[in-house]
Amino acid sequence: MKTFRKFVSVILAFIMCFTMTASFKTKAAKEPKNPLQYAEMLWNEGYVTVSTDTIIAVVRHFGRVLSIFTRENVDTKRFNLRFDSFTSELCSYICSGSGLDLEKIFTNLPDINIPANLAVETFSIDTTAFRNQMYEKRAECDKKGDGASAMLYHFLGVYLSIIELCEVYGEKTENPDVVELKLRFTYKDGSTETVSPGIYVNTVTGQCSNKDDSGMIGIGFNFSLAEMTVYATVNCWMRNFGFCLLYDIAATMMPAIYRYETRRFKFDYDGLQWMIQIWKGNYVVANGSEVGIYYREPQAVGSFYNCADNSKMLPMSMKLYRGDKLLMERAEENHWWINGFTLSGRMYLPLSLKMEFSIAMPDEEMLEAFCSAIDEHYMHDVSYTVDGLKVNAIW
Repeated sequence: MKTFRKFVSVILAFIMCFTMTASFKTKAAKEPKNPLQYAEMLWNEGYVTVSTDTIIAVVRHFGRVLSIFTRENVDTKRFNLRFDSFTSELCSYICSGSGLDLEKIFTNLPDINIPANLAVETFSIDTTAFRNQMYEKRAECDKKGDGASAMLYHFLGVYLSIIELCEVYGEKTENPDVVELKLRFTYKDGSTETVSPGIYVNTVTGQCSNKDDSGMIGIGFNFSLAEMTVYATVNCWMRNFGFCLLYDIAATMMPAIYRYETRRFKFDYDGLQWMIQIWKGNYVVANGSEVGIYYREPQAVGSFYNCADNSKMLPMSMKLYRGDKLLMERAEENHWWINGFTLSGRMYLPLSLKMEFSIAMPDEEMLEAFCSAIDEHYMHDVSYTVDGLKVNAIW
């Protein structure tokens, strides 16, 4: 019973820590006390992105909260994580471009095995047998094509095996320009396992992606080292969930994570209701922008739209500026949701960002319908020009 209470305390610690740290905010350097001067500074200079030290401070804050509940000195225990020369150099490169020292952050993580140890002790789990059972479940899900459940079973098998050491390293592939990142786990029972999370780094182009179109680690996003930009793949998992007003409402309830402006242009075309939505602003630790194409049946009500399928995707491109400074650019691509979120040292107010985008329409009818939707939008803050069937817009 005592162990079970301790296990529950860990869960409560997670909830309390999340609640308390959700309010962490970064501050502009040398903040003036005068509110007008402060507002002017934010408009002209933005504010400092969450730094490595801030993230580590939040992690340590979590450790202190966890210590209160578990009565274990979590702050003195670190998860045993090691990087080889390639991954260490990769982290240094990202740090030089974004200011985020990933190696320092991960090697300062508290011992993540504390909840796992409590679960194993509470429920008397044989870690080796449990891992084998989870991997059998994973194999069954893989045969059924249920990748999400397979991933979950694999995670549970790994985590409750109690990881004594995690080594992150790069391994050469058949392509001499591509290096695959791998994880080697050493478990409490003495066994080892090598896991491929699904991150392939092209050392020439700087693209970090997966083998397929599922994005790194299957999260739906790739990363460009050259541009320090995260962007969605065409077949990202979010495509299965459409879009509705509730998603934007939920984002506005998390101002410490999302601060953006958005516009929706709705029109009828080819017997369907269409919506082209645009966004620009702050996303976690990045400045970014998006253009999404959605549709639904003509009699549909409410705010839900389907993401455009392959037959409805359109050639799109996008640029994001702060003043005359180009923050991010996405070359023209046939897509349903073109976007980019660029890591940098500063975050800028969404209204101070300028977004340029282009969409090539399939015919005059859709071109006129979309342009009319822009003209009729109540904000009237998007201008455009037309070149053939292509709309070039500025917001």
